[in-house]
Amino acid sequence: MSRTDEEIKRFETKMKSCTTMTDLLVAMSSWQSYAQSHNLEPEQKRTVDEAYLKAEEGLITAVKPSLW
Repeated sequence: MSRTDEEIKRFETKMKSCTTMTDLLVAMSSWQSYAQSHNLEPEQKRTVDEAYLKAEEGLITAVKPSLW
């Protein structure tokens, strides 16, 4: 596994483990900086971006009942 692949996996795991929206936004900011500085292709970014969306959905769903 290449260093880039290891970093992508690390960011994916980080997204999945976020327990607050703040943590998730900080993780996404770090990910975007990494992806941009390493000129990652869309296919390379896909798994982390999907992990972000899934984590975001989970956090929003968890908060939603308390909004009513």
